[in-house]
Amino acid sequence: MQLSYDGDDENHLDLQKKIKRMIPTQIQDIIATAILLIFFPLGILLHFFYVLPTWFPAFEEAWILRVVPITFLVFNLYSNWVMMLKVGPSGKSAILPNIVKPGYRFCHSCRVNSPPRAYHCPVCDICVLRRDHHCSFGGVCVGHFNQRYFVAAVINLLCLTIPLVSYAWSLLNIKFENGVSFGNIWQVMLPHLAWVFGFITIYQFLHVLLFVLTFTVAFFGFYLAAAQAFCIYKGQTRPEYLMDVHAFQLGFIENLKQSLGTHGQSFVTREMYNIHTKDL
Repeated sequence: MQLSYDGDDENHLDLQKKIKRMIPTQIQDIIATAILLIFFPLGILLHFFYVLPTWFPAFEEAWILRVVPITFLVFNLYSNWVMMLKVGPSGKSAILPNIVKPGYRFCHSCRVNSPPRAYHCPVCDICVLRRDHHCSFGGVCVGHFNQRYFVAAVINLLCLTIPLVSYAWSLLNIKFENGVSFGNIWQVMLPHLAWVFGFITIYQFLHVLLFVLTFTVAFFGFYLAAAQAFCIYKGQTRPEYLMDVHAFQLGFIENLKQSLGTHGQSFVTREMYNIHTKDL
């Protein structure tokens, strides 16, 4: 009997491997990804259809002018998140070269020769090329090839949450009698105690919770953006910053090229050859 080779089967297996690689397996990754894919969109919808209509009736011009830009930023956020997972930190191959070259070091966990600036991820259990950190929102490391998508996603997150914080704060001032002032700011900082002792109603407590959650997401986005900007400026990844490594400082512009690439957006040609955003 003669065995035949079916290229479609191999493509199907490759697709299955890619999909499996994009599904988080660790508990912390599953929880974080669920927050991003379920609770974050619900929060956006809550702002669109409850907070904003306080001043701008839904689907009228003023409401649309505010919802459309935020929706665009949300779309950019999730598009870059998908690309971050799809491309991965090490590009086409998750397996680092097995060739001994100058500057390589042996990783006892992976049992391979790890290139310079590659570090082992204890969660992914693999060495990652120019590893910055492990992102639980998707269960993937941020490294050489996908850092640009992580940075873009974080910037979009920060930009879309800033106006939402402003609207949530304005709504909170409306729901508090005489607004939020120096005398009752503690009720915003300690809403659970204020509710238990009867200083605020459950209705006001929920509005405080909405503001606090929105502010927390915005602050988290600011922290991530600031951390990325700092490390790019210093020419370091997070492990290199922690180990005080300064050997890869090339100047701000070259650091940007190293981190974010110079070839523009990735795309696939008609010949199905993937054009990567960055070369080694």
